[in-house]
Amino acid sequence: MQNSRPYILSLISIFMAFHIGWGKETRSCNLSHEGIMKPFCDLCGCATNSGSFGFGTLSNSNFIGLRYVHQSFESRDGIFSDSPSSNEYLNTYQLWAQIPILQNIYATASLPYQDLKRKFENRSIEEALNGIGDASVMGWYKWQFYKKEDTVAVPYPVTRPLSKHSIQFGVGAKLPTGEFEKRLTDRVNPGFQVGTGSFDGIFSLGYNYGGDKIGFNALLTYYLKGANKNDYRFGNQFSYVGTSFYRIPFNKFSLMPFLGITGDIYNEIEQFGERLADTDGRILNGTIGAECTLNRVILGANLAVPVAQDLFGDNVQAQERLSFYVNFSL
Repeated sequence: MQNSRPYILSLISIFMAFHIGWGKETRSCNLSHEGIMKPFCDLCGCATNSGSFGFGTLSNSNFIGLRYVHQSFESRDGIFSDSPSSNEYLNTYQLWAQIPILQNIYATASLPYQDLKRKFENRSIEEALNGIGDASVMGWYKWQFYKKEDTVAVPYPVTRPLSKHSIQFGVGAKLPTGEFEKRLTDRVNPGFQVGTGSFDGIFSLGYNYGGDKIGFNALLTYYLKGANKNDYRFGNQFSYVGTSFYRIPFNKFSLMPFLGITGDIYNEIEQFGERLADTDGRILNGTIGAECTLNRVILGANLAVPVAQDLFGDNVQAQERLSFYVNFSL
């Protein structure tokens, strides 16, 4: 893994190239179920899954904590520039944790509470939803790499030192603990929901490099969505995160500012086995933030700004996304 950095940078370049130059002629997704980039679906996936936020902290320590995420979208109900629009505001209060099980095995879990509001341009009525969202739980295996063995023979056994590289494999599920309302699917943004009402599989692959001062985290997550009791199936979801950070030590705490990218790819929604047009999309965000560690307390903030997007036939525009968290190391 000594020469892994060029491969990680190449991976990020591939994602950037995948997003640049989107045209209307390529908006519809024709990838098969076997495609490794099978896109995902609903905007509520951002709120209920938080896949593109990652599942832990920069330091990858075990913790229990709270995270707040604010997202906003503008939806246009029509094909004209002066068509009526609405603004959706999604506030998520999330209890989350990373708990050790064995030496190289750990689990992550989250339970969100959703507070959603929608304001219509041509109406005085405001729509609001709130309640418990969809919980998720995952099991992880951490594959830690070791430094290259010394070529000089040693007459007694020694413990090989760990390298600064590791890979994580995660498998889990999103549970239908949040309420799904069928009546809301007729809107331009059907992802305005507390939950999806479906049981979904989650598959993740992560890479970490942690030097004395410089670090890098990458996470790829694929959501295999199921149909809910209304025979409504949000499309499969692919999320990715890449973050580079720099550790600044102080006397009693350390500060880690970071820069990165996040992205989400959405597949078309299916209802009664048929795909709904203009319900797919993708978005690429640039991120900036910082994480502060003081004894066992970890404080973090993250701002994501859209760089490129094409959501729901360009009828939905995502705005800036902001998150804060406070964790307690275990």
